[in-house]
Amino acid sequence: MAVTKAIGKKIGNIEGQLKKRVRSLEKDFTSLVRKLEKKEDEVMRLKEKMTSKFVKNVKKRAKKAKKKVTKRLSKIF
Repeated sequence: MAVTKAIGKKIGNIEGQLKKRVRSLEKDFTSLVRKLEKKEDEVMRLKEKMTSKFVKNVKKRAKKAKKKVTKRLSKIF
């Protein structure tokens, strides 16, 4: 009887430790998921920002090129 009690006690202790470890792993996992979501949002914002800057840059260059062409054409005619 004493042996079975000791074995039961050890199994109970091991179960408790495993429960604690699982809980801590779940907490770590949820925090990592949150961080990943934040990074994904940040990447999307930066991507939109870069795209809008690129579009503005292209528009500005097109406007400058148009001005140069009209100047040269006015000199020719």
